[in-house]
Amino acid sequence: MKKNGYILIILSALWLGLLLNPPEAAAAVFARKNIELSLKETRIDNLTASGLTLSFYLQLENNSSRNYGLVSYQYQVLINDREYFRQPVSLDQPIELPAGRQAVVNFPVRINYQYLQPYLTGSGRQASCRMSGEIIFQDEKKKSERVPFNFQTDFPIFKLPEIKFLPPLVRDLTLGGADFDFRFSLHNQNDYDLLIQKINLELWLENRVIHRGQLAGDQALSAGQSRSYSLPLMLDFFEQGRELRQALEKAQVTFTLKLRVEADSAWGWLLFPLEATASVGKEFRH
Repeated sequence: MKKNGYILIILSALWLGLLLNPPEAAAAVFARKNIELSLKETRIDNLTASGLTLSFYLQLENNSSRNYGLVSYQYQVLINDREYFRQPVSLDQPIELPAGRQAVVNFPVRINYQYLQPYLTGSGRQASCRMSGEIIFQDEKKKSERVPFNFQTDFPIFKLPEIKFLPPLVRDLTLGGADFDFRFSLHNQNDYDLLIQKINLELWLENRVIHRGQLAGDQALSAGQSRSYSLPLMLDFFEQGRELRQALEKAQVTFTLKLRVEADSAWGWLLFPLEATASVGKEFRH
């Protein structure tokens, strides 16, 4: 199998409800194919710095009076109209498609950015993925029905926003506790806007988690621009330990920030993780 380490494609059935054909459509069934296939939607999932997953959701419709099972499929994947790889797949257990019913199946295609360079053209900021082939069904009498498909979608060569730590703003630092703002910025390296809807975060001071929470969303992170965030914090060293005070008293304070970001974009809904560790100096406000 050519380049089978580059893209992983797995067929999974997502039964979204089995719907009987309405009675008024019965007369038209005879003029239709036994099984029809259409592209319901495509999504971008599992977005990371190394790549993403393109999910092709295909709707299957059994227009016949016979029960079918999806037993195998064969396909090829092209990036910017150049063949990336092809493969036949046989299922150990058929996916059932009863008479007069519908189902949705998902073809996830994992794209790894590090192998894409030879296939990119132009600015290299996006590429197209075409998946074509045929799905083979069998009825109870083992009679085969072959249904071709050919679908294409574009996807971004997405660059994760960069985290930059800003000096924490310290209002009070005593033997008993600290009152300060942890500050950071996100820089959008892409040429399209991101509308941040939700940020779940976990903040570490050296080797201790000091905060878990969520930042308000509905904020635009414009193309090529940065946005700053401030997180007010109060620490009680008597309860949380004096090692936190010792960490904050250092000239360079080491933080680790872990984010899970949900954002809307020109490419649809995006969900991605971010993480950074750095040491920064402090600013004092009395």
